[in-house]
Amino acid sequence: MTSAAASRLGRIRPPSGATRLADLVDEAERVAAGGEAARALDKVADLLLAGAGRLSGPQVSALDEVMTVLAEGAGTDSRGRLARRVGGLPRPPHKLVRRLADDPEASVAVPVLTSCAVLPDDLLLHVARRRGPAHLAAIARRDRVAARVADVLANRGDQTVMAVLLGNPGARLSLPAFSALSARMADRHGLAAGLAARGVLPAQRAALLRTPGPPGPPRRAVEAVALRIRLGLDEADIRSWLANGRVTEALLGLAHLAGCPAARAEAAHRAPGVKALALVVRAADLRLATLGAFLRARPGPAPTPESAGLAVALYRAVTVAQARERVAGRPG
Repeated sequence: MTSAAASRLGRIRPPSGATRLADLVDEAERVAAGGEAARALDKVADLLLAGAGRLSGPQVSALDEVMTVLAEGAGTDSRGRLARRVGGLPRPPHKLVRRLADDPEASVAVPVLTSCAVLPDDLLLHVARRRGPAHLAAIARRDRVAARVADVLANRGDQTVMAVLLGNPGARLSLPAFSALSARMADRHGLAAGLAARGVLPAQRAALLRTPGPPGPPRRAVEAVALRIRLGLDEADIRSWLANGRVTEALLGLAHLAGCPAARAEAAHRAPGVKALALVVRAADLRLATLGAFLRARPGPAPTPESAGLAVALYRAVTVAQARERVAGRPG
């Protein structure tokens, strides 16, 4: 069936209607279901690369649909091989490269995140907020990094990601990004060199290089949360802030619902373990899904299945009343 599928796909012409494309996708689904997706995917990739300069837009779109279906049934090695082949194409299959860029396996996502110029900023933001340091470093190395994407990298990236971001002349760094790098980068000499290379004025460099003290939340974030509290802050507000990368607002709202100081919620969010964060989320009487959203929004690597499982167990080990007593500092 694999060779028949490859032969059929090799004769693609601009589809005359939805039926022809549907037939091609149906055949790809049958191949994938039969366990031969990896072999078929290699053959179709050969077709794409061999005709990269000759295929029309409809032909590339047809191959895009077929390869995306096959990629879902292929293994990590096959998807990684495909990503390395298509990531640098000047006119790649858009649906496929978006799927590969968000792959949880770094060996698959990194070649596309680094080289594929057509990835939209919204997708890069989505990946930067959810994936681990290898994904973030790949985004930081792109020829162009938009300011809103760089803001997330500066706040979530590890030391390597921050150094790559600062050293990339194609990354647009906003003042909040510079502030985040100043507060988080351990290599102060590297920070100083990076700021100088970017032409940051000496007085601004001196301010950014000062040993950071404990920062307070931005006034805009405080005002936004205060307004929601007056209108009736609830869990949906917390989830919306997290989904949009507004972690400061989410933590301020979490502290209000949990009845604890904002500094305690912030410390729990940045702590290396999961116990403190699970306790504060439980004290706020929020759902496990929201605990998961907070874990994914933490700086550094994405949570492992083991740490996520531990957070769930800790969350369930106490009642809301017990958790509130603990986060408020009372014995219980």
